[in-house]
Amino acid sequence: MTDFGDPPVAPWRLAARDTLIADRWLTLHADTCVTADGATIAPYYVTDYPDWALIVALDDADRLLMIEQYRHARGIVSLELPGGGVDAGDADLIAGARRELLEETGCVADDWQVVASLSPNPAIHTNRCHAVLARGTRCVAPPQDEPSERVRRRWIAVDDVVRRAMAGEVQQAVHVAALAIVLGRLHRWNPA
Repeated sequence: MTDFGDPPVAPWRLAARDTLIADRWLTLHADTCVTADGATIAPYYVTDYPDWALIVALDDADRLLMIEQYRHARGIVSLELPGGGVDAGDADLIAGARRELLEETGCVADDWQVVASLSPNPAIHTNRCHAVLARGTRCVAPPQDEPSERVRRRWIAVDDVVRRAMAGEVQQAVHVAALAIVLGRLHRWNPA
């Protein structure tokens, strides 16, 4: 690799923070930042969200549990992984993932493993998104009735999910990343 004399990258200093919104879903800050070379950047908006768990859930027939749900910001019905926010009351990440899978889909799983932790957008979001593998997944109840999260469960063959993700039919970028990492580790990400 050739060194072109690029200067080192240094963190900014937080000079001031004004919290514009603080509720249970998000906190929005307008920061005043000062770069290492003294430039002031303001306002710089930062959002705090809770961490999420995305569950790559496989059943005993080697199918993935996907969900379809309406996503208002884009105005689309989205094909996604099940998952959601990890609550402060959850004992740990796996407990949060178990709770989310049961609430959202009515499913449980026998074997759980955290595979990766990602930053959805480290430029403006503080949270992390955790890709969790769940094996031996099965439905034991209907999904909880939540007006903002009406879902349709879909059991889809792994190869078909990979094909759909590669074709842009899975729109949520962090979900595609979680699928690629988890299925890649299982040697199952085989785009044709």
